[in-house]
Amino acid sequence: MKQEFVRLKSTDNIEMPGILSSPEGGSDTIVLHVHGLNGNFYENRFLDALVDAYISKGYAFLAFNNRGRDFLTELLQGDEFVVIGGCKERFKDCLLDLDGAVEWAKSRGFTKIILSGHSYGCNKVAYYYAQRKDPAIKKIVLMAPCDIPEEPKHFLGIEEYEKVKSEAERCVNAGNEDALIDYPVMGDNRCAAGTFCRDFLAGGDNDFFRYVDGAEGQSAVLQSIDVPVLIVFGTADECMKTQPIDVVKGYLTNNIRDCKIEIIDGASHTYRNGLEQLGEVIRNN
Repeated sequence: MKQEFVRLKSTDNIEMPGILSSPEGGSDTIVLHVHGLNGNFYENRFLDALVDAYISKGYAFLAFNNRGRDFLTELLQGDEFVVIGGCKERFKDCLLDLDGAVEWAKSRGFTKIILSGHSYGCNKVAYYYAQRKDPAIKKIVLMAPCDIPEEPKHFLGIEEYEKVKSEAERCVNAGNEDALIDYPVMGDNRCAAGTFCRDFLAGGDNDFFRYVDGAEGQSAVLQSIDVPVLIVFGTADECMKTQPIDVVKGYLTNNIRDCKIEIIDGASHTYRNGLEQLGEVIRNN
């Protein structure tokens, strides 16, 4: 296996560093892995399992940062710094990040692309494919996709959730979308009011894993996906508390036409207690 530190750029010129892992003999297929909310390209231990599994299949694997990395962070945009991170990113900007990553992959000679996302990254890769339908994208892997607007209600309770929502809406209505509100769901307990109102409430562009609608719920975004989709959950996923797993499975299989779901017993949201099984799932699919 060969590994290389690389620097990608979004189409609005934000630098996105990452690590490219490649088989010794090269490959025409690359997996572009999109980290979750407040994540990065190196922190999750399951990345080691993914690299080993995909290399064994003869695929290259790229884990890279996007503008939603960490909580608040300085990112290079050209020669200047901008402050974004998960607290301030806007979901639709994932199109700019993934456009840059896909074009970079093509420029390196890869002709087949697999989009992989973890947690909030699942929303990004599914939305990207639905919007772009790039024929180079042959498959999508969704690792622990969540019902983003519903999760906070379960973590916070309805009363605390309504307080957060009210404060965010007050700031947005006052024209202060960048104000950081208290939001205990986030790792640093902060979120920009505009990000919360535009992207973390029901009805936003990223609200299409709507397990709360039940197994018969409809998702235009998911129904538009016409490539094979592999979905991997753990039974101990702390972010999958909004609906029973059978409802989640029904919702996904009813909306995604070519969908295979794998469940890893005892694995958490980051596949703790299930890394070996995760590797096997990837190798066998």
